[in-house]
Amino acid sequence: MDTIKEEIRRRCLAARRALAPEQVLEKSAAIYQHLQQLPLFQQASAVLTYVDSKDNEVQTRPLICELLQKATPVFVPISEKEGQLRWSQLHNYDDLVPSRFGILEPRPERRTFPPLPTDAVCLTPGIAFSPRGDRIGYGGGYFDRFLAHFSGKSIALAFDIQVTLLPPGAAHDIPLDLIQTETRLYTCPPKKVVSCSK
Repeated sequence: MDTIKEEIRRRCLAARRALAPEQVLEKSAAIYQHLQQLPLFQQASAVLTYVDSKDNEVQTRPLICELLQKATPVFVPISEKEGQLRWSQLHNYDDLVPSRFGILEPRPERRTFPPLPTDAVCLTPGIAFSPRGDRIGYGGGYFDRFLAHFSGKSIALAFDIQVTLLPPGAAHDIPLDLIQTETRLYTCPPKKVVSCSK
């Protein structure tokens, strides 16, 4: 199964990297427009979101900047050595700097860690997704560990080319609640259905 997952990861990552900059911009804008129409997103008291930084991820900077302008609490992840994510509230996009793995994180002196609202939404990255909420990331398991104890809802942002059939995940893998692409919304089974991947 690991061989199958690695092949899917390789294929979907190659397809995403092959997108032209204008395609990434156009498709990301469409995803953002759809996301804004979701009642779940509109009603969230805070947004936890990754910061796009590599391999043509769905862009989140326009969304983050708009949320900050609206004074919506925005939290971004910090990857800790124990394989855990810690979420720092972001007050200014310019507070972000490259860290290990090339991921943008708040500079140390600008990090704050207030409690996460229970009705927050988590915008979750990944390389490949299935319509039932399975996810393949880069393999570190950071988001799976966090989502296992997250009381809010998870929404993956993905391009259509990233949605495919995936093998059932391992017992520690946490399925997503929703997947939003540039053309459609996938509503996934409840989290008690164990299926997705790191």
